[in-house]
Amino acid sequence: MHDEILCGVAANPGAPVDVLLRLLAAEAQACWDILCTERDLPEELLDAVLAHPDRHVRKRIAHNPHLGPGQRARLIDHPDPMTAVAIIRDPRQWPAGTSPRPLPDDVIRRLLGTPHPLLSPGELLDELTFTLFGRQACEVAATHPLPVIRAAACGYRRALSDERWLALQRDPDPQVRAATADTIAYYAQVMEPADLPPYRGHYHWQLLQSRRLSRALLDHLIAHGDERDLQFLAYNPHLPPDVVETLMSHPDTGVRCTAADRDDLTADQLKRLTVDEDKSVRISVSTHPGLSETQRAAIAVDRWPQDSFNRIKPGLIPELAVSIAHAYSVNLLLRRRAASDTRLPQAVAVRLAEDPDQGVRVRLALRHPAPPPALLLRSYLDYDGPDRLHLTTRPGFPVTDLVRFARDPDPALRLLALLDPEVPPDLVDRFVSDPDGRVRSAAAAHPRLPADRLRKLLGTGLARHAAANPALDAATLHELLDGAGVPAATH
Repeated sequence: MHDEILCGVAANPGAPVDVLLRLLAAEAQACWDILCTERDLPEELLDAVLAHPDRHVRKRIAHNPHLGPGQRARLIDHPDPMTAVAIIRDPRQWPAGTSPRPLPDDVIRRLLGTPHPLLSPGELLDELTFTLFGRQACEVAATHPLPVIRAAACGYRRALSDERWLALQRDPDPQVRAATADTIAYYAQVMEPADLPPYRGHYHWQLLQSRRLSRALLDHLIAHGDERDLQFLAYNPHLPPDVVETLMSHPDTGVRCTAADRDDLTADQLKRLTVDEDKSVRISVSTHPGLSETQRAAIAVDRWPQDSFNRIKPGLIPELAVSIAHAYSVNLLLRRRAASDTRLPQAVAVRLAEDPDQGVRVRLALRHPAPPPALLLRSYLDYDGPDRLHLTTRPGFPVTDLVRFARDPDPALRLLALLDPEVPPDLVDRFVSDPDGRVRSAAAAHPRLPADRLRKLLGTGLARHAAANPALDAATLHELLDGAGVPAATH
């Protein structure tokens, strides 16, 4: 029970700093994950975490999605290099109300330029490329004042703009120019059958989809490659026309689906793919830029795939003009892509808010900086995906009159009643006994829960959520920590 109380106090949004500082004692280590990674950190508490003698406590804040980029950036100034380098890790998860925010360019620049006992600048950059802001890191590295780091950026040609790549080729330092020449030579090399690795893995498939392949190797793959190999091969931009024709006519649906996305398809090939016998192929080709809107509208699809949008990784966003054009497309997959663009003008966003496709509406609700309030509530009511709760944290989510959902049979809708600022205390009290655990937990942590009921819950199975209730005053929180054996904070 003591650990549950500690975890609840650590998560309490109303806990004053002097209470939170006590939780850094060794006796409270059961709550360190929650304290350091699952809440915002006042500056005084952040100072204390960064000064904590335990490296594992300090490194935890790198995984905190509630911290702003400036707060996370403070790790880089820590004298312990293993603490400083923790900044290259993204938070493990992004709960409702949090979204990725890039580190400032100057922080990435300083990180790459600071000597590390275990990682070279190139290895640091490699680690950064696996984060959500890998492309940003490569662009920053390409303009770094140290030539060794600009040279390391040359290994990530596909993450760099054409303008940046040209500047590297003309770099005044010979080390950088040599690195660009090595990269050009690497991608110019024609791979032979003997160059295939002895086992299938990341390098094998990367070779198939990105390198120049000899005629002998292409013939070998077509004759002996399995469907998965050919699917990766279909991504390769260096294929001759006859191989493209072979892939887009292949009996395997997955191979044809991948080939349908190629930029070099002829008008005749596109026409054939739009009437492919398999619906998934017709769906794949329906977004091809070589099709007119009339051709898209003529593609027979009785049921489009359900959207599986990831708000944390929305994918590459095209030029704004392209997104606006997609917003008016007859193809709902293109409209979904458009709805993911945070730069859409408000007039376009209002149009997409009324789109007949739920995927379009939900993407807009999750991504646009000013989604219509009615859309947010409608999306919450219609959508049951993993980001449903995040919708309630978006700006403008309507919270008035939500108490009308208090008796809804769906517990996700009953939760809405607790967002109403005028929710009656007796209803919150009743929700503590709700059959659904999520509703009970939310009610126990609700500030309008009657005080006597809240006190009683501190000794029950809902103790953790009750201890997180912001209605608890500082004296009560200190009392809870005393009871859990946590010493008073020392300065």
